[in-house]
Amino acid sequence: MDIKNFSQLELFYRNQLLDDVVPFWLKYSLDKEFGGYLTLLDRDGSVYGTDKYMWVQGRETWLFAKLYNIVEKREEWLQAAKIGADFIKKYAFDSNERVYFRVSREGKPLYKPWSIFSEAFIIIGLAQFAKASGDKEALNLSLRTFWNVVSWIKDPSMFSTNVYVENYSIKTHAIPMIMIATTQEMREVINNERFDEIITQNLNEILYVHAKDEIGALLETVGKNGEIIDSPEGRCVNPGHAIESVWFCLREAIKRDDRKITERALQILDWSLERGWDKKHGGILYFVDIKGKSPEQPEWDMKLWWPHTEALYALLLAYQISREKKYLNWYEQIHTYSFDHFPDPRFGEWFGYLHRDGTVSLELKGSMWKGPFHLPRALLYCTQLLEEVNKKSKM
Repeated sequence: MDIKNFSQLELFYRNQLLDDVVPFWLKYSLDKEFGGYLTLLDRDGSVYGTDKYMWVQGRETWLFAKLYNIVEKREEWLQAAKIGADFIKKYAFDSNERVYFRVSREGKPLYKPWSIFSEAFIIIGLAQFAKASGDKEALNLSLRTFWNVVSWIKDPSMFSTNVYVENYSIKTHAIPMIMIATTQEMREVINNERFDEIITQNLNEILYVHAKDEIGALLETVGKNGEIIDSPEGRCVNPGHAIESVWFCLREAIKRDDRKITERALQILDWSLERGWDKKHGGILYFVDIKGKSPEQPEWDMKLWWPHTEALYALLLAYQISREKKYLNWYEQIHTYSFDHFPDPRFGEWFGYLHRDGTVSLELKGSMWKGPFHLPRALLYCTQLLEEVNKKSKM
């Protein structure tokens, strides 16, 4: 396949999504006995654990509902989303309307709520399902949880039970990042004038608080006033997170026709690619220390699936907006690396975890972290973008 041929590329991504990735999860993940999804899946789709992680339940519900809403009204996708939404409505929430992190196969709570990420993915899953099905209960629960999260963010003690907030006052990039993504999803489903205000606030946090011109990096953690912290945590760059944030920002720039947002987001993309790309072995490093010191994460030099999927879409979008050839060159480089290393030619889907040299570290297809989200989302959005580009080229 010629990567520079966007017509071929569109078909390639569509086939990867609809003939390889989605069928894998439809075949092996749906728990038709207890509801929800079994996502602890080995290479061949066999189940190696039955506990359910609520943020993955929300993500998978989102995927099937999203496919139904924007690709095709397939009844099997709607029913697959319903399995997740019904399980979430029944078992996700505690008495304080917080979302459990982990439950048993039957839905019994195992791990208490942690941060707001489970809530965020439950919100978008239920919202997309409500759009697909007209389920008002799902929509109301999604909205109520969304506004709860907005209020909880003002109280850092709500985020975790294992931190002394008074002694550990920081800002993490993950919070504004997830709030932009979640609010953008909500805006697709229902109108509310506060959504744009919430997105603007979080955009500014990413673009001007976590992104530091003086070091050319977007930091995962800064002090409460945005200051750089000279510690392993404070020096940490997560290139995948930064690149994912970039395309959230770029999509917002397109919607608002705001060149300032575009230019800043592209600047962060440049920084993140330069710092994150492994010049020795290829691929995107998981963590980087801005001073070149040893990262505290032992997996820092592994190659994970999701930073590469985020980069594929971010770079296609960056090229489409800017027409700068450097983004097309980066895209070709990361596309080639990704499809040379991650896809499983025998059982389908992608391996998630590679050693630094690109050899497979773990053969599993699903875990408490890996599920049907980053990869199918990237394939879906790349397909959509290429379809638009190809239509315009034929006019």
